[in-house]
Amino acid sequence: MSVDRRKIQQLQSVVLDTCTACAVGTLFYYKPEFFNPWNLSLFQWMLGGLAIRGAINFYDHLVVFAVDSIFNQKFLPTRTTGKPVRYVDLDMQSIIFLSINAVHEWIFVQRLCHYIWFSPDVSLEIEDIGLLNTVGALVVMFIVLDLCYAPCHHILHMSAIYPLIHKHHHRQHFPTRGYLDAGNEHPIEHVIGVLCTWASVLSAAHIVNAHAVVIFLFFNIHAALAMLNHSPYDVEFLGYSVANHEMHHRKFTINYAQYCMWYDHIMKTYARYEGPMIKKQI
Repeated sequence: MSVDRRKIQQLQSVVLDTCTACAVGTLFYYKPEFFNPWNLSLFQWMLGGLAIRGAINFYDHLVVFAVDSIFNQKFLPTRTTGKPVRYVDLDMQSIIFLSINAVHEWIFVQRLCHYIWFSPDVSLEIEDIGLLNTVGALVVMFIVLDLCYAPCHHILHMSAIYPLIHKHHHRQHFPTRGYLDAGNEHPIEHVIGVLCTWASVLSAAHIVNAHAVVIFLFFNIHAALAMLNHSPYDVEFLGYSVANHEMHHRKFTINYAQYCMWYDHIMKTYARYEGPMIKKQI
């Protein structure tokens, strides 16, 4: 890359980040309730945020424990054979992005819980649980999630956009840290991911009147799969495979879908897993 092109990209990045910060600041000024829908005190808000961070950290370790100790899942071939893979440490920008995204996650959790509690479209009553608003709703949510996420992810790989937003997430070619690698992304990308999750929940609520229990279940499954997608474990079931997402991190322009590869089969961007090259013994 030429020096002039690099400088232009740096300037574009500064402008984009500044405009984004101004937009968030404007929203906070005019709509502070967006960031605090439960009208918590500052102490309560910060305490809740810390509690959510602790819960996510515990859940991340719980997923690893379940996969590693309970199911005795093996590592992906790239982690056990051939040339040792290169891992990238978290730099200062990664720590900043993770911190911003952690705040955004806490706001999202507050707004999701507020919606579930007060929305007339979501039932909280046990007697309202049925097949359609649980299993059916879960199917709707995961279909809509990939329906929204895959094309957005593909767009983020466009040459004009990729260096400004999504490139940071691809610093790690072989994800291994679960949540830390999954959440290590530009805040704009994080907002896009949250909007896709919102689209999933709202679609299920309006189409099949999703029950509160299944929305909570969906959120937890979604989080666990996102963590697994950025882990070294060779997990595969019901069409889902961690190997698919590892291939995306290694090759960049393939396997844009998150859980089900239907989008990539349609767009001709799907690629099967390729293990490491192993030298033959002479």
